[in-house]
Amino acid sequence: MSATVTDPPRGLRRARSLWRLWRNERADPAPFYRLLADGAAEDLDAWYGPLAGQAIVDLGCGPGYYTDALRARGATVIPVDNSEDELRFGGYGPPDGYVLADGGDLPLEDASVDGFFCSNVLEHTPAAEPIIREMDRVLKPGGWGYVSWTNWYSPWGGHLMAPYHFLGPKLGPRLYERRHGKPEKHAYGETLWACHIGPTLRLVRSFPGLEIERAEPRYWPWAHAVMHVPGVRELVSWNCVIRVRKRATLR
Repeated sequence: MSATVTDPPRGLRRARSLWRLWRNERADPAPFYRLLADGAAEDLDAWYGPLAGQAIVDLGCGPGYYTDALRARGATVIPVDNSEDELRFGGYGPPDGYVLADGGDLPLEDASVDGFFCSNVLEHTPAAEPIIREMDRVLKPGGWGYVSWTNWYSPWGGHLMAPYHFLGPKLGPRLYERRHGKPEKHAYGETLWACHIGPTLRLVRSFPGLEIERAEPRYWPWAHAVMHVPGVRELVSWNCVIRVRKRATLR
């Protein structure tokens, strides 16, 4: 589908709009994801733009909301997903030119893209390391990475199992399924896993070619200082963003 550049709401107005649309996301997902995508494209253009002419991987592209928003700003986007169902989620997709592939084994050349966009994928893979490794491999020197996910102990970390997930990734899902049965989507250990902020930051730092520019809560980035407080960040971030730059030369 094609898209045009829109001017998404900002500040508290954006937070209110996201909350209102998120509450209706299961019944009508498109408005929520379009607003997220437009905001993300505007944000990326401000941080790393102009996006026009850049080659960007949209990993975990789903039906293509982010792909469309980035293409509307002139980027050449490679949409990648490993699920046919997600590519057609909500009847919106799939995006033109999509690639069906595993995020830990991308069919891309080394140092071949300018940007690596990965939204809400890490919690849906059993291990983050293969994805971070691929980001390090395919980014050009000086390229940028944007990785976001719903951290486990955020209010929505357990997805449909919330708030049982606060009991931990072992007890919480077990108790939820005993009382309610398996969730209709994202059952723990099948398409949902616990992904925490602290270990993920340490994982990214373990790659000499990657530099973390900033970590922040996705929906309130002005509170990025909280990311320096272990424990607290796991609870209040809701969704974590790590902004990464590929080093031009290794230190």
